[in-house]
Amino acid sequence: MSTASLLLWVVIGVLASGNLSQAQQTSSDNLDELMQGFDDPASDVPATELDELMQGFEDDPNSAAPAQPALDNPEMQELLEGFEDSSDTKKSAASPTKPSRWWDWGGYMTLSSSYNYQHQSPPPGEADFRGLSRFRYKIQPELKVDLPHQWDIFVSANAFYDAAFSFNGRRQYRSSYLKKYERELELRDLYVQGSLNAQWDIKIGRQIVVWGKSDTIRVVDVLNPLDFREPGMVDIEDLRLPVTMVKADYYFNEWNFSTLLIPEIRGDKLPAYGSDFYPSPFPPLHKDRPNNGLDNLEYAVALSGIFSGWDLSFHYASVYEDQPHLKKRPSANNDNGMEQAFSRLTLLGTAANFAIGNWLIKGELAVIRGFQFFATDEATFSRNDIMLGFDYSGFTDTTLSLEGVLRHLNNFTDALSNLPDDTEQDSGQLAFRYTGNFQRETLQTVFLASIFGTKGEQGAIYRASIKYIPKDAFSMTAGIIVYASGENRLLKQIADNDRFFGEIRYDF
Repeated sequence: MSTASLLLWVVIGVLASGNLSQAQQTSSDNLDELMQGFDDPASDVPATELDELMQGFEDDPNSAAPAQPALDNPEMQELLEGFEDSSDTKKSAASPTKPSRWWDWGGYMTLSSSYNYQHQSPPPGEADFRGLSRFRYKIQPELKVDLPHQWDIFVSANAFYDAAFSFNGRRQYRSSYLKKYERELELRDLYVQGSLNAQWDIKIGRQIVVWGKSDTIRVVDVLNPLDFREPGMVDIEDLRLPVTMVKADYYFNEWNFSTLLIPEIRGDKLPAYGSDFYPSPFPPLHKDRPNNGLDNLEYAVALSGIFSGWDLSFHYASVYEDQPHLKKRPSANNDNGMEQAFSRLTLLGTAANFAIGNWLIKGELAVIRGFQFFATDEATFSRNDIMLGFDYSGFTDTTLSLEGVLRHLNNFTDALSNLPDDTEQDSGQLAFRYTGNFQRETLQTVFLASIFGTKGEQGAIYRASIKYIPKDAFSMTAGIIVYASGENRLLKQIADNDRFFGEIRYDF
């Protein structure tokens, strides 16, 4: 058994033992709770938060009174709070009044670190990624300004500096790598939002709009690119990158109709050349990226409804792919006649959630057209994606989640399976998540397994973590991530990137 596998099973054993000890303490905890209040005033007990569910479940809740016995379960009530993204939630007269001052600010700062224990000694002249691979200080301040007539402005920025490169010696790293990983300063959200009348809301500026129901896998969630510079290290809710757009929402009965215009063309942040996550020994080819503006305007519409115990949405989008493909071009710079290009894709899809007792059943379905490949020149292909999953919250202080997706490329030819396309007709992913809350929710444990391929043959990523929350605004996290090699070309390249990680976070 490899060191990575041994460490992984040790962590899983710790999580399992946590559940056992929790069950053993149930009776004494119940007695303590019954005795509370005889000598001291009632104390505030933190409300349960599913911090580790990956998207949509931590947005501002818009819960309603349950209309069936299945919804009386408190844990299912909390799962249902994420049915509607906060950006799509219509403000009601019963909402809490705004603070007396016309502005408010907050944000968070973190100190995070990781230690790579799996790398071997590098060849002469190559960067040494053994040992300390991150020692990063990050701050993300946020500011909200209230405007007249129930309008407001929101702005947030992101800045970090990673001292690990100075500790290890900056000269050994490529400049392209240092440029993306050593420091960063960027504007994130910047938008103005408000109501035109009782039915219309509008939101203009850089923002994140979440589509779909999955917490781990993307099917209809195509509007915002992701940060893939360190794959698997964090959840998808922390990976989305804001994009400049105009979003208008019209509300009628239980339905919400959204229209989006997106002039900013922004792709995924991929591993930089020289990174231990970069999958090739060769530098990246020239990118033929579409220009921002009305000539390449992306657009999308969505119709979503929220009902008693279930919700349903329909989606259409015309957007550029977030990760480029290779295409042929006349060779001019020793690039082997290739460059990176971005296809225009159209998506037609639907998504739904159903609450049944302690179960939350979810599904997504999409047809995506416009894919292009190196081997077939200008020909375009369509792909059918289907995702099914569930969350189960019937165990005390525990949530189990399982999601799976199957993607089928139509009109597949054998030439697409060769390099540089390296594409399969059928591909899949299975994601399992365990989340446990202990010690009155001051201790949270998470285990996530992402397995790739229709039979798991493409490899997997495993991540386990423990978070301690002694105070509401302060937390400490420690964990391990393991990359299991398979037939997937990327996972083969990063199979020795297993690492321990930790983070201290303070919200202000």
